[in-house]
Amino acid sequence: ARPLLDSHPFDWLRMLSAVLGRTVLDSAAAQGLGLVHATITAEDVADLRREDVDSVINIIRGTREAEVAAVLRQLGADRWSGSLRAIGRVDVSAAARALGGGGHRLAAGFTANGSAEDILARLRRELDRAPLLGE
Repeated sequence: ARPLLDSHPFDWLRMLSAVLGRTVLDSAAAQGLGLVHATITAEDVADLRREDVDSVINIIRGTREAEVAAVLRQLGADRWSGSLRAIGRVDVSAAARALGGGGHRLAAGFTANGSAEDILARLRRELDRAPLLGE
């Protein structure tokens, strides 16, 4: 399993350093439960495998102060892929569906057009409307 899941090229460390350096914690988002989000640009991922890039969500979702983790990955000039994870209180699939995607209550995704800032603003609005689980 290590070669598949726990092994990355050295350039992954450079990408991770750049992306984590730009990661933002928004404590007021997701109905006050917190959102941590990272943006991965096309420059960040030059020659990396998709698996290497996809691993970023697993790193930032461990942020204690945030119920929801989101990663936007640039696909084109104004095209982004979003990955969402929740600890257990916010139904992120509802937010993903509102942005044109889908998934499960605790893990979902979407693809959207626009600037990263605009998509993050839309995501914040949708997370504030998303159903809370167990209530």
